[in-house]
Amino acid sequence: MTQQRPSDPADRHIEYVSGQPEDDPVSTATPMAPGNSAGRGPRGAIPHQQSRPGPEDDLLLATGEPVRPSSTRAARTGATHPRPGSSATGASASRSNHGAWLPNQHGASYMLLLPPIVGWIVGGFSWVNLLFVPAWLGAYLTYWAWSQWARARSPRRRALALPPLVIYTSWTALLGVITLSVAPYLLQWAVPLAPLFGIALWEAWRGRERSLLSGLAATAAASLVSAITYSLGVGGRGGFLGLGADAASLPGSSPNGLLTGWAWMWLVTALTAAYFCGTVPYIKSMIRERFNRPLLAGAVAWHALVAGTTVWLAGGGWLPWAHAALWVVLAARSLIIPLRQWRLVRAHHRTPLRPRTLGITEIVFCLLFLATIAIH
Repeated sequence: MTQQRPSDPADRHIEYVSGQPEDDPVSTATPMAPGNSAGRGPRGAIPHQQSRPGPEDDLLLATGEPVRPSSTRAARTGATHPRPGSSATGASASRSNHGAWLPNQHGASYMLLLPPIVGWIVGGFSWVNLLFVPAWLGAYLTYWAWSQWARARSPRRRALALPPLVIYTSWTALLGVITLSVAPYLLQWAVPLAPLFGIALWEAWRGRERSLLSGLAATAAASLVSAITYSLGVGGRGGFLGLGADAASLPGSSPNGLLTGWAWMWLVTALTAAYFCGTVPYIKSMIRERFNRPLLAGAVAWHALVAGTTVWLAGGGWLPWAHAALWVVLAARSLIIPLRQWRLVRAHHRTPLRPRTLGITEIVFCLLFLATIAIH
């Protein structure tokens, strides 16, 4: 899910290339100029504007600044002895260790926190959330630590990723057992969550944690948390996954009053998933997959489809008009901002919006999402 900024525009887009070990210096020392077919080399060569995911990829997103060649080389080779008078290797090792404990994904915070709040707004707050939400955050941190351990190609890096993996796994398991003992009806949510978690873990194991499929699976799982916190708010009523006979008599309703209880909550959950899943190709189109026209077209088509649907629903009183208007804005931004990014990169070879800035912008849209859902 993390992204890397390319240095120059190109028409070829590679997110991950298998067939060479991560620490192979050939893959990082063989640039390929755009349009130069003679420089394509053997299978596994990577264009110079994109590289295989590595420590410098994470440092770039965490700091917003390019990594110095000395620290990049030290991070790739796993060197533990810096040159006399140089602190670059030590700084790189410190940042790498920090990255094993805390995700460097600027959008992860709102993806983890907005869905639970959506469930609270519709169904009310339950004290069990004080157990469930920390367990959910621990589950995400466990996934992050596991993906870092799985992608490591050297014993030293795996050793750095092992302590957070053990601690986060223990924390999640302990809180998970306590939460299920208090609210055993939460076990039903393993049915939709298990395949999504399985896809994300498999992609991470295969070294494709940044793939589109992995991002969509993770964001869909996070979006389902809104329905889970709603289930906690109503005490597990509504039958299996909200499909029971009493599902309509629970809190929450559409503006026209025709959707009540779980019917309204599932519409809100679907919109939450539509928003977060739409951000995956949108963000990729401006960072790692810049100049990928099919990806941008897919992101714009998705936002336009959801925007049209919400306008139609608002016309019938099923959704607030303010929420439909927000989706129209989201559809416009999914096209305008990436094209502006591409144009400025081609003209000035610089990136006007960094990942941190994009993350802050999405936090604003998240707050608008909450406000327009609850406005009626």
